[in-house]
Amino acid sequence: MQTRRSAQAESDAIASAASASAHAVLLSQDLWVELQRWMDPSSKVALRSVSKAMRRQVDGAVAVGSSPASGFAAAKLAAALARWHAVRHLTLLAVAKASDLKPLATAPLSRLESLTIRQWGTTLSGNLGATLRTLDVGGCGALCSIDAVRSCVKLVCLRMPCVNVADLKPLTACSETLGELWLAGSGAVTNLAPLKACLSLRKLDLRGCNPELHSQVDDLQLTCTQLANPASVELEGLVHELQPNMKPDIRTAALEELADIAEEGRPLQEFVSAGAIPAVVRLLGPESTADMQSAAANVLQILASGHGDQVQTAIAVAGAIPDLVWLLEPRSCADVQEAAARALSELAFSHTQNQAAIAAAGAIPALVRLLGPVSSTHVQVAAARALFHLAADLNKDAITATGVVPVLVRLLRPGSSGVMQTLAAAVLSNLASEHAHNQTAIAAAGAIPVLVQRLETDLTPHVQSAMTFALSSLADNHAQNRAAIITAGAIPALVRGLGPESSAALQASAASLLCNLMCQNDAQDQAAAAVSAAIPALVQLLGLNVSARVQKAVAQALRNLTSKTAQIKAAITAAGAIPAAVQLLGSESSASAHAAAADVLRNLASKNADD
Repeated sequence: MQTRRSAQAESDAIASAASASAHAVLLSQDLWVELQRWMDPSSKVALRSVSKAMRRQVDGAVAVGSSPASGFAAAKLAAALARWHAVRHLTLLAVAKASDLKPLATAPLSRLESLTIRQWGTTLSGNLGATLRTLDVGGCGALCSIDAVRSCVKLVCLRMPCVNVADLKPLTACSETLGELWLAGSGAVTNLAPLKACLSLRKLDLRGCNPELHSQVDDLQLTCTQLANPASVELEGLVHELQPNMKPDIRTAALEELADIAEEGRPLQEFVSAGAIPAVVRLLGPESTADMQSAAANVLQILASGHGDQVQTAIAVAGAIPDLVWLLEPRSCADVQEAAARALSELAFSHTQNQAAIAAAGAIPALVRLLGPVSSTHVQVAAARALFHLAADLNKDAITATGVVPVLVRLLRPGSSGVMQTLAAAVLSNLASEHAHNQTAIAAAGAIPVLVQRLETDLTPHVQSAMTFALSSLADNHAQNRAAIITAGAIPALVRGLGPESSAALQASAASLLCNLMCQNDAQDQAAAAVSAAIPALVQLLGLNVSARVQKAVAQALRNLTSKTAQIKAAITAAGAIPAAVQLLGSESSASAHAAAADVLRNLASKNADD
């Protein structure tokens, strides 16, 4: 065990390294806690000792108030800067008034390269130093003057989104070096003419600015030949607005804009180049507001659903999965739970590695809990959809072990919405698919009569398709379940599903279930007699110009039927199956449909030969 002396020595060493750091952050106690998000995990254990050491090292320059608005006094800042004379990056948070910046003009900051200011007043004046290369005053909404920039002759990047500055003339002082100007949301700017002197300008962000500015960009590009189209830099600007020291409303608005851009289908590489994914993932954590967490999860959900497995992997690598699972807990509000479940659903879709990672993070019991009556319908739907994707390839045993089957059967009943009933059936279908134990367990929970009842009484196409698919999964290679489905009276509803007014999806699923009900030889007389009612509808579909999926399912159902009794074969022949099967063989349908049609003809020919 480490002794107190050795632990103190380690803390002093860490604190010494921190005091020599080239990045100083002066802020109040609440904001210091938020700084944890920026630190390496191994450093967090020493956060308290580092904090105390930094306060000692600046002679108490860091105010320790109970509010982020506590700020610090100018005299204390002067003392801090006198000791931190070698600082290269300085962040000032909760600054109270313009006079607080006066010490910057006299302090020996010969190496200061970047300065970030938040919660500023109306005027930024004085001497910021000739070495300054990056100045960020984003979110200082009251700021209307940036005269201090005249002293920044080497300034390369100026970020001032959401400020009230109208005059850009001070920027002529750094015309030879200024390469980036970020003005998003600064509606007071109406004239870009001063920027014509900035020949090195490459990036100009005008999101949310006066629309008149966009008409001035063409003229500006005549002199600023390196200037990119403002639309191409908007992602980078939005990502910057997600930084922890930005106000919550600015970060939330930036997330909403990112969601809109993601829905436009922008190339994934643009988001990667801008660093959008890790920036969004960071806002899922406990330091963010509920609005930010919900908006961040929404962005990830849209990205994961529109860019394939590459972005699904990138989001998982960025560490989103544990945070999203954490957001499913009861401590989160309904909107956050829904957004997190939706994001996890898209991350799991057809991605077995993510499915395993999501399950390992503890998502399954959390999602099952969200199916309960306490949750809103929207949350239940999002949770069910996530479970549906998680059960597609892996996790069938883990999901069933939570006791979710009776819950899903309950959600099939009329009290639930049509969407919820559809998703409950879909989850049961995936759980039963190629899993004999789950097939038996689902049937034992009373699912079959409920599924058949919904099939008979709810004429909504997507509900009928979902019920039929679930019954087909339960019937596949399970003789007892096939008999139970027939006994429950499913055949008349399936025949109705074959009708010309039904959707192709319903026709295919009904034919597939009929095919399953007639496979092998179990309960042959009962099944054959019941399914024979579907013969005219099946033969009619076989001869129509329907989708390849429907043709295949119908042909396979007739193939199984033609292997039954002579009476069934005669009925199939009388319904016109032979010319319909021949026509299918000459079509451009799938190879499996052709094979099934050939089997139909072979089975019928075998019957005729016997006669």
